Amino acid sequence: MAKMFEGFVNLLSGKDAFPRQITLFSICGIAGLFQGYIALGEADIVWKYMLAVVSVIFTLFLTGYEILFMKERELPDIDMRSIKILKNKIPLSVFLVCVPLALVSLFTKYQNYAFCAEALLAVPLTMMQAGFSYNFDDKDWKMLFTKFKITDYIMLFFKRLWIIILAYVTTFTTIFCIFFVIGLSAAILYKGDLTTIGFVISSKEYAIKAVSTYMTGVLMVYTLTIGTLIWDYELIKTYEGKRKNERSNTNS
Repeated sequence: MAKMFEGFVNLLSGKDAFPRQITLFSICGIAGLFQGYIALGEADIVWKYMLAVVSVIFTLFLTGYEILFMKERELPDIDMRSIKILKNKIPLSVFLVCVPLALVSLFTKYQNYAFCAEALLAVPLTMMQAGFSYNFDDKDWKMLFTKFKITDYIMLFFKRLWIIILAYVTTFTTIFCIFFVIGLSAAILYKGDLTTIGFVISSKEYAIKAVSTYMTGVLMVYTLTIGTLIWDYELIKTYEGKRKNERSNTNS
């Protein structure tokens, strides 16, 4: 957990961390808004195709962005490097595996299966990205595999699940707090008149549902993205810790 906390601190304290966080939130927000619109259940086939395109572009961006983050150990600038890096074989291979899982999760009834497959593949796929990140050389993809044991895979898998659970908890807790404050403000405004408050809520039911759905979509994509980067940091630091210990034992 110490490495995860260190990774979280790096996300908040690196060079130009705040503007980079704002930009990353904006990009996640676009994907989240599309997901929110689909979740409302009123999107036609055109909007679903648009979401598919947005999902592919976002996966494309995130694949390269993870590699840059593992290279720089802080939030990198958001530019075309995240896209251009996929001209290499290893990032492109990871992207081609992740895209079908993302589309299956969004547009079919097999979301749970896609989630399980994504969670299981996350460790080896990120290890490939991490190896590539050191020198941007396709030949380095095996670097981490030589140091990890089966117990390391299991621990990283469960830490990945923990990050996902934490993202969901953070998102829904934030949404609850926001609407709690709004509800409290309404109670003060209407002096505790439950009849009036109930009438206002019922008259704005669709608007409340839409706003909460959009907010949930945006926050979910953002918190999952931040969680993924923190977990990436945990993985690469675990590898470097093992390599350092081996060198210490050799010198001894």
